[in-house]
Amino acid sequence: MPKPKTKSKTEIFQDLSEKQLAELRAIDDRLNHALLDRRAGRSVDTDASPRMEAQIGSITFRYETVRCGKENCSRCPHGPYWYAYWKENGRTRSRYIGRTLPTVARKSYDEKHQARLDKRG
Repeated sequence: MPKPKTKSKTEIFQDLSEKQLAELRAIDDRLNHALLDRRAGRSVDTDASPRMEAQIGSITFRYETVRCGKENCSRCPHGPYWYAYWKENGRTRSRYIGRTLPTVARKSYDEKHQARLDKRG
């Protein structure tokens, strides 16, 4: 039985609209701010804490920590990292994205954010 083809990062992001990319960027920014606050020892308000998951179209993006599985690892869990999940032929597939969302998503968010600021001012 042939192995099903999995989507590349580029293919995953090409399927998303500008609005969806902007939403992902906003989530990524909130998560990075929360992570910086936590590392700096500042408490993070649980009601204002960022969502760790976003459903965009048929792709779910999650920001999650992972365990390496090494018996003596004192730094586990590692991360957090972004992962994309989707259904393909009835099976759940996943792809590692990285610590931050790609530049395409970041650029889209920055443009939309600037347009909102220009509209207000």
